[in-house]
Amino acid sequence: MGQFVKFVPNILSTVRLAIASVFPFCPESWWVWLVVSGGLSDFLDGWIARRWQAQSSLGGILDAVADKIFILVALITVSLSGRFAVWWVPALIARDLAVAFTAGYAAYYRLWESFHRMKPRWSGKVATAGQFLFLVVTLLYPAATIVILSVTVCISVAAACDYGVLFIQALRQRAEGIDFTS
Repeated sequence: MGQFVKFVPNILSTVRLAIASVFPFCPESWWVWLVVSGGLSDFLDGWIARRWQAQSSLGGILDAVADKIFILVALITVSLSGRFAVWWVPALIARDLAVAFTAGYAAYYRLWESFHRMKPRWSGKVATAGQFLFLVVTLLYPAATIVILSVTVCISVAAACDYGVLFIQALRQRAEGIDFTS
């Protein structure tokens, strides 16, 4: 079982990607269960990876990509169903956009190793949890959508600012020759 456990987090991330690929084509009555499944797989893949030291660079990237794709597909699908305006999606994924910009910048300027070694932040974990919670609340309690939307946007923007500050610090420290990743 020891060797198999190493693959479980990546399998769970891959399942999340599979759920994202079918989400728009599933009946609306399934959506909440798909979101709960996506959120549960996100929690479990990280927990299992840490608990059994099954973390890997590939697994970290796969998990992050699966999260972003799942959330984006689910938000756009739910938005296009009329539950909230599609123009809210960028605000809901502000943290994800900040991380994507940072990754693009790092790749363009060949700073990928520095970006790759940056650790996930609690603000990012809270933002992801908030996105999953937003989807569940919006699907189950539509009257609460505006309240949870406002809270989730604030969390996402705060996480984007947190990552932005970290990135600026990293750039300054890199310019000064300091290793910011240790």
